[in-house]
Amino acid sequence: MVEIELPDRRRAILEAAFKTFVAYGFKRTTMADIADGAGISRPALYLQFKNKNDIFRAGFQTFVEELLAAMEVVLSGQGYLPTRVADAVIAGMVTPFKGIVDTPHGAELFDAKQKLADDLGNDWFARMQYLIRKAIDRAETSGDLRLPSGADSAAVARLLVNGLEGIKHRTHLADGSEQEMRLLVDLMLKPMMIER
Repeated sequence: MVEIELPDRRRAILEAAFKTFVAYGFKRTTMADIADGAGISRPALYLQFKNKNDIFRAGFQTFVEELLAAMEVVLSGQGYLPTRVADAVIAGMVTPFKGIVDTPHGAELFDAKQKLADDLGNDWFARMQYLIRKAIDRAETSGDLRLPSGADSAAVARLLVNGLEGIKHRTHLADGSEQEMRLLVDLMLKPMMIER
């Protein structure tokens, strides 16, 4: 994952908060727990964040920025487009969350994300869709891909991300979700690729 540049204190707080949320769950975590984990006083923590909801949102936003940056690196690279798209999707939608799902408080953290940061999640999917669209556009411009009649890159990227999001929600990142996502990418993109 690509690390986003943050001031040291803010990064320390967000990292401590993440570890504390995973260890205790969102509901049981207190601002004092986060301050202790970050090695700062509670008043110093309150100078940075109003409450743990703000910390959760800021942490999720930073996490999303890092995921998108990592996806962009993969998507803008060289190689067969369906493989790059599948690799980017797995890196951005599956791998980072597997460790959270398997924790005792994983379900609670995903529920907190839905309640506190659903708008950030929606933005994440929209931006992921844009990155995939750009990759499709580059492949079409280079002559590696031909879009079907009546379709454009925005529509293909939107359909692909909607399908991937559906897999993510239905499988809850269980075993098999990665294979299903790779299959969906192949089913959608391979028929458009031009063999040379």
